[in-house]
Amino acid sequence: MKQFRSGLLLLLVALVLFGYITLVDRGKQSTEEQHRTEKQIFRFKSQDVNWLRIAAPDHSVTLEKKDNHWWIASPVRAEADDSAVERLLTELEFLESERTIPAKEVGNAELLKQWGLAAPSLTVEFREGKETRGLSIGRKTAVRDLLYARAAQDPGAPVYLVNSAVADRLNKSADDLRNRVVFGFDSLFVQRCGVEQAGSAPLSVEVMRQGTKWQLLKPLTARADATKVDEWLSSLTTLRVRKFVSDDGASLNQYGLASPSDQIWVDQKGEKPREERLLIGSPVPGAPSDVYAKKLSGNAVFTLPAAMVQHMARGFFQSVRDRHVVPSFSVSEVVRLQVEENGKSIGFAKRSQGWTVDGDGYKGIVDLERVEAFLRSLRSLETQAFVQDVPSDLRVFGLSHPEGKVVIQTVEAGGSSPAPVELLIGKSEKDGTYVKNSLEPFIYRIASQWLQDLPKEAWQWKNREVLQLQPKDVQEVRLAFPSCSVTIRISPDGRILLNGAEGAAAPQAKMAVSRLSQLRAVRWIGPVRPEFGLSKPEATVVIQASRVVTLRIGALLPDGGRAAQVEGDALAFEFSAAEFQALGELARAGWKPTTPGRG
Repeated sequence: MKQFRSGLLLLLVALVLFGYITLVDRGKQSTEEQHRTEKQIFRFKSQDVNWLRIAAPDHSVTLEKKDNHWWIASPVRAEADDSAVERLLTELEFLESERTIPAKEVGNAELLKQWGLAAPSLTVEFREGKETRGLSIGRKTAVRDLLYARAAQDPGAPVYLVNSAVADRLNKSADDLRNRVVFGFDSLFVQRCGVEQAGSAPLSVEVMRQGTKWQLLKPLTARADATKVDEWLSSLTTLRVRKFVSDDGASLNQYGLASPSDQIWVDQKGEKPREERLLIGSPVPGAPSDVYAKKLSGNAVFTLPAAMVQHMARGFFQSVRDRHVVPSFSVSEVVRLQVEENGKSIGFAKRSQGWTVDGDGYKGIVDLERVEAFLRSLRSLETQAFVQDVPSDLRVFGLSHPEGKVVIQTVEAGGSSPAPVELLIGKSEKDGTYVKNSLEPFIYRIASQWLQDLPKEAWQWKNREVLQLQPKDVQEVRLAFPSCSVTIRISPDGRILLNGAEGAAAPQAKMAVSRLSQLRAVRWIGPVRPEFGLSKPEATVVIQASRVVTLRIGALLPDGGRAAQVEGDALAFEFSAAEFQALGELARAGWKPTTPGRG
């Protein structure tokens, strides 16, 4: 009980001490905050300001806030950069005086003139509601990096000494505070966009949104790449004015804007439908990296980076045209795939048990990964070049009687089954192979290397699962090599016996049984041939389970694996080199002499 009371007393002391420290810290923070607040020249919230004026001997700018957005009212009527104005107001809101000279110590007007406050180098005025306040800035002090400053509307105000960097941060012209964003649309609401190119070969390009996709309408009807269109729109929103040149909207000829070389336009739908159109003029004399430009809806002439504008206008058509050879489809919705090449036809069909194949040499389950990988490859296949948009003679490209064909059939989520899509494969030349899909007239040229992905034989895509046994059902495995062999038995109580005895290699043997039960081929290598060496195998594996399975492992293959065959199967496959080595080590670990001539 005494120990309990002592512990409780210590806890109370700790709590009291903690509370005291917390209150002291809060007191310190409050004092520090108070000192900082006392040094602030103004007391206002920047978000409450609705009018602002900056005046210097050589320039002035007046701004007004309407609907939470800042506008330049003079010397031009234009949108302001909200963030730039807010930064300036924040500078004023938290402006601190390094030293304050009381009004009674200021003296006469001569002293104010001496400090540069009779004719300030900069005056900043702002208004909250109906109250206008401001700051006049004079010259630098003789010592330290400070400036004289005084409240602009109060002749009886004290004089403040402020950091000289404040003048640079407050001294902003109309150009400094002007909104330099060229396009202000929301890409989610853009329905149409495009470019118009003038010159000897005029071109009009237009794309239209169709749900989540984009469609080219001009200069031809074709698929547009949604990703590329979105990237192009995103780039437009990053375009910024380099320099404002004129605001009177006159004499456009001198800027090449009366007959612009290019126009970029965006049609935005929504609560406020509107079109934004940018006119591109001539290069800026003496600054060839810039071009003149203006918005059709405004009078301001400004400059933009020529390279970026050139890329966005002149490169638009080739950039946004969809280069995929086959219209987009969902791999999960494909239910049939037909491949025809060299007079052979291989058909793949999606069944409840997986993909099956029907072709010469093999009929049955195929490797799901191979089928889906090929379909993804087909979906992402892009053209190297658009050869012809309206071909006059398919024979020129070997497409009147194609050398090959890939056909896919899909079933959509609602159960509807659109027409099959065919990819016709024409003749190959050194630059590539001509192809055409059955839905569009366009001739494409693709890399001939892609044709290597086509299955040449049905068995090439056979399921790579060679054996599908349950390890718990395996009773015995016999490994026989020319110089050694081992018999692995699994006793009813789960013990692993090598040649009738337990040993250090039991874990290794258990792992081998598990891997052999679920054996997968590295790849299928086709019908058994003499060169596979399977008539006189390098190793034989006999597995006693729900059925007896005999596996023969033969000759070394060029890539390091081994040819192998399950007895009764006409096809051979590649057995992993690592698995072969592991089985050899296991056989040597449980070695016993083999009968001469035994294979």
